[in-house]
Amino acid sequence: MMCLRKFLVAMGSGNSFLHRDDDDVLGTEYDSSQGVLKTIPNEVKPRPRLGGGVRSVRSISKQQKNGSLRSALSVDMENPEVEKIRKDFEMYRLSKENELTNIRKKEQKLETENRRLRAELQAKEKTCQKQKEERDSALEAEHRAQMRAAAIEHDRDKIQHLFKIFRETKESELRNLLKAKQTLESKLAKLGGSAFEDPETTSRLETSGAFGNHGDWWATLDSEPSVGSLTHHHRSTYHGPEFLQPSIVDPDGLYVNINKDDWIAATATLANGYLMIPESVPSNRFVVYLTGTPDTQQELDLLCSKYSNQLRHTCNMEGHLFTLISMPGVIDEDFAFSQEKHVQARCREIDQCHVSVIFIGTQSSRFVEMDVNYGTLRCCSYKKTIVCFKDTAHGQDVSEFCELRSRLTEEGKAKVLNYSEVEDGVDLVFQEIVPYLKHISDKKEKGGLVYQGVNLEEPLLDWGTAVWDNLHDFEQLEAFRSACQSTCELGFERYYERLNAHILAAGPLPPLLICGAAGSGKSLLLAKWMELQLYRMNSGSLLLYHFVGAPSSCTADPMLMIHRLTSQLMQQVNAIASLACDNSLLMEEFPKWLEKVSSRMPGGIILVIDSADRFQKVETHLKWLVDPLPVDLRVIVSARHDQIPAAWKSWPSVVLEGMNSARNVKDLLQAELSSQGTLLSEEHEDRILTHCLASPSCSPLYLILMTSFVTRCYNDRSLDSNLDLLLSTSDTTHLYQAIISHIIDECRSSSVADLIQGILLAVYASRNGVSEAELFGAFSELTAVVWSTLRLLLTDFLVLTLRSGLLVFAHEQAREAVAEMFLNECDREEKLKKIYRRLYAHYSSCTRFSEVTCRTADELPWICQQLEDNTGLELCLTNLSIFVKLFVRGRCFELVTYWQNLGADKIKISQSYMSAAKKLEDHCNSESVTLTSVADIYEAIGRFIMNHCTLSEALNPLQRSLELRETSLDPDHPVIARSLHFLALLHERQSKLTTAEPLYKQALEIYEDSLGKDHLLVIKQLDALVLLYKKLGKNSLAEPLQKRSISVKKKLKGHLMTTMNIKATETLQKKVLELDDLTIGPPSVELARTINEIGVLHYLQGNFGLSESLLIRSLEMRSAILKEDHPDLAQSLNNLAALYNDRKLYDKAAPLYERALEIRQKLFPVEHVGVTSIIKNLGILYKKTGQLDKAEPLYQKMVESKEKSFGACHPAVATAIVNMAVLYSQMGNHSAAEPLYERALKIYEETLDPYHPRVSETMVNMALLKYEQGDFQTAAKLYRRATEIKDNESVSNGKGISPPSMSIEASATLPRVTNDDDKQIDL
Repeated sequence: MMCLRKFLVAMGSGNSFLHRDDDDVLGTEYDSSQGVLKTIPNEVKPRPRLGGGVRSVRSISKQQKNGSLRSALSVDMENPEVEKIRKDFEMYRLSKENELTNIRKKEQKLETENRRLRAELQAKEKTCQKQKEERDSALEAEHRAQMRAAAIEHDRDKIQHLFKIFRETKESELRNLLKAKQTLESKLAKLGGSAFEDPETTSRLETSGAFGNHGDWWATLDSEPSVGSLTHHHRSTYHGPEFLQPSIVDPDGLYVNINKDDWIAATATLANGYLMIPESVPSNRFVVYLTGTPDTQQELDLLCSKYSNQLRHTCNMEGHLFTLISMPGVIDEDFAFSQEKHVQARCREIDQCHVSVIFIGTQSSRFVEMDVNYGTLRCCSYKKTIVCFKDTAHGQDVSEFCELRSRLTEEGKAKVLNYSEVEDGVDLVFQEIVPYLKHISDKKEKGGLVYQGVNLEEPLLDWGTAVWDNLHDFEQLEAFRSACQSTCELGFERYYERLNAHILAAGPLPPLLICGAAGSGKSLLLAKWMELQLYRMNSGSLLLYHFVGAPSSCTADPMLMIHRLTSQLMQQVNAIASLACDNSLLMEEFPKWLEKVSSRMPGGIILVIDSADRFQKVETHLKWLVDPLPVDLRVIVSARHDQIPAAWKSWPSVVLEGMNSARNVKDLLQAELSSQGTLLSEEHEDRILTHCLASPSCSPLYLILMTSFVTRCYNDRSLDSNLDLLLSTSDTTHLYQAIISHIIDECRSSSVADLIQGILLAVYASRNGVSEAELFGAFSELTAVVWSTLRLLLTDFLVLTLRSGLLVFAHEQAREAVAEMFLNECDREEKLKKIYRRLYAHYSSCTRFSEVTCRTADELPWICQQLEDNTGLELCLTNLSIFVKLFVRGRCFELVTYWQNLGADKIKISQSYMSAAKKLEDHCNSESVTLTSVADIYEAIGRFIMNHCTLSEALNPLQRSLELRETSLDPDHPVIARSLHFLALLHERQSKLTTAEPLYKQALEIYEDSLGKDHLLVIKQLDALVLLYKKLGKNSLAEPLQKRSISVKKKLKGHLMTTMNIKATETLQKKVLELDDLTIGPPSVELARTINEIGVLHYLQGNFGLSESLLIRSLEMRSAILKEDHPDLAQSLNNLAALYNDRKLYDKAAPLYERALEIRQKLFPVEHVGVTSIIKNLGILYKKTGQLDKAEPLYQKMVESKEKSFGACHPAVATAIVNMAVLYSQMGNHSAAEPLYERALKIYEETLDPYHPRVSETMVNMALLKYEQGDFQTAAKLYRRATEIKDNESVSNGKGISPPSMSIEASATLPRVTNDDDKQIDL
């Protein structure tokens, strides 16, 4: 046991043995007597621990002294390892210390390097900062230099501009002085020769009243000049046709004593004083009023369902807005309004419709009977009325309807149709409406499909619907007319004086600002003053104007105004160049056009801008108003006093005062009441006057609205309560709210009240307004019966009005009232979006190729933008129909703005349009689109991309347009030349000048072959080639083309009227067309007279063929219905003879003159002007044709008539005697001519001054006579005396240059003198 224990101790410590609690391994087959099996583990040396497991020798020795055997044995066993570990540790420590030393050295080295780099960095930073400061100082110096240069340039431009203005001012003053000098000289000349004014003219005016036909159109009755006077005093007279006396009130007739030259001069005067404002504004509405008896309701429904879409499409093709008002013959008892209002609405619809269709069956209807009587029997029928009578199955007919049918047939005031089947009657009505629609469309003025509106460029061909009012000219005209509608001018005379003083002031002036509160009458003042200028403007002034509507409308877009006014300015100078497409370039060119045109107009330019504060970005787009304006330009601007831009406050201004005077209030109130035929009681009138004077915000509009309401509620029992409601309002906006509330309360249905709110919100949410057809489309629950009464109330109470066929607010305060009533802050956005979606649903349903109208193009993209619907907006912009509608009206800047809002770049815009065009081209057959239309679209896309996008993207559409046109058109068609022109222009802009040259040449050849060498487009092509050759440096080629262009322009200058003359002539032609409608009917005296006057008008316009046919027809009609010696018959004979005489058809004119003279000699004495005029004309005709024998008695009668009219000793008698003597001289009867000359000379010397020009002329004639007789000495004396008289005349008139006279020396060198017959007389 002891040995075993020693062995175990030697093997390890006690920790190596198992404890008692260790598991014993007991065999299951052994019992306890056999012992326990123990597991003896191997000895494992423990891991030495640094600092803990290694102990020093001293510690070991201490343990040996006191320790046990076990400890001693353990230490002895571990000593070699400890030493080894210690050595390793020492080596490890030394290595780490070396590493630390190296690290410290590296750290010191890095710190040294870092200090060096930091020092270098600081030095470089200092250098950089110094360079930066030097750069900043250099940039600042450069900026200061640029500012100084800009200031110097600006001062230079300003000085140049001021010098130019000064020069123009002085030149204008010099021109005025020269004009005044010429006027004084002419007055002096007239005073010097006033004693010899032929009193024949005065006599004509005095004696014309004795003639039955005071309006006769005969020639001026100045005596025929003598032979001697033909050298420089002869003025050719014109023998024109005659007008019959139009009325008893106008004794001088319609165009008395006006010849063709006067007609041309009058047309030029209309052009010089240009304010072409006709009495009636053309309307783009076409309204069909449809009604019928209760048993014809099926016809009404079938016509609406079968033909309404076709009629709407036809109207769209003509550029009109179609409205179908279908009124039933019987209304329900629960109708929303009273029957009185319904009757008024029916009458209003009949008054405003173009075609009224009435179906009559067997059942009677009070409303239908009223429509027939009001529309056909009581009204002057300027519209078409169709009455359809339905035949009954068994021949039954209502007696009253039979009587009505016969009466309508006899009077001819309506088109009477008979039908038996429903479809037959509807078809007959449709066949009557369509031709009439096209007829009135031809008579109305429409803005054609002309790109950029001013030049004579060709329209886009065969494209969709027509464009109405492409530059909003008619809209502006209608705005002007509506602004003029007032019965009282509110004491505007003092304001007129200020406006006139501003116009007549000399030198450059800033704009005149008309300011005042809302409703104070600013628009009325400008409109009334412009209307006065229309009648006073005879000095060649050009009046331009622009009325701004709602802030969201197109009229509030300043670029559209500049576009429209620039086009009008370009028309004044017959500019062939096109308008600039870029907005910035257009704004830059507009002041230049103002300066250019104003310098050419004798009276300058007057520009009137009303409500300029409503413009969008007014300070940006109207900054040209702040710059110095041209000398001959006067600008008048109106704005609300609380919305005037800061830059405008320094302008001279006119402030409109409010209704601060009881007299002004009373005058306006009484004027409005009297215009409506209403007389208020003194109590009511005093209440209104007291309220208006007490209210500080009372304005003229406020009083007009109140008067309008009181007038229409005058017969209402609730007038007092309604008046109390109105008098409780404080301003115009609240008054409008009270009026709208009254209209809503007047209807008996809540659904109708909701409709009123929806309609007003639709007008509010729209951009330019809504049409009646659009309201029916957006509000399916709206019926024509309800709408007619609603429109009556809304327009009568001045809430809404029709402008260019669209419903808009009559005044801006009505718009504000609707917003305050129906758009609260909490649900404003939601209600507006709801209305926008309604309108969007309607417009988006009409986006097919042939259905898109200008209304859709104007409203749909704008609504998408308001809804923030970018997807819908992009669909609208890529709709080629909408694109073309905007493009042809010059609205490219709107397209660009829409694309910019979508964030699209130029490449995307080009690709989008090209993709859309390719799709349309692929489906052109399925959508009934012609290749010509597709070619037009490609051209429009190419021109748009060329002007607003990249030039490289424009080549493909323009090239494709040319390819399609060459496929579908003739090779020499002018449209192909247009494609070539734009392709050449594109290459020229890309600096590919050699590529552009052959294209320009080819286009020029096509234009010359198809249009002739003297066409405006040929001039344009020549100018383009000249410019191209100059860029290429080929001046030798450019010079002959430029000379040719100038020669063609000079040639066309004498034949082409200016655009304003064309407009003036078109106005007169329009009146002729209106008279043409009166030439239809059975023969009558009135119809013959009308045809005669229309023939005269056509004659004055140069339409000789049409004039001849009308005058012949009038002559034939008068010959058939009048007696042989009737004066009207003589008038027709004289007119037709004058026409033939003017066309030198003397063989036709002579017998007509002879017959007319025979009739008038029976009716009037020989001295009557009607007789003497024919005698004179016939005598001249005989003399021109060489029938001197026939002319002699007529000239003798002229002498006798003058003697009877003026006595034997009168200058007019002397002139007639001289003419007789000239005739005898031409006949060779010198013996008879000489005493006549002597008698005339004696009369001249007795009645006139001996040195009067007529005396010298008579002496020249006598000298010619003596020369022909061979008495040269007497002839020389007479010539010398005549020369002395003429020289004396020149000296007395203060002229250094003597007039052309015949002296003896001249007689030696000038052997011939020419008379009025171009007959040469040898001297």
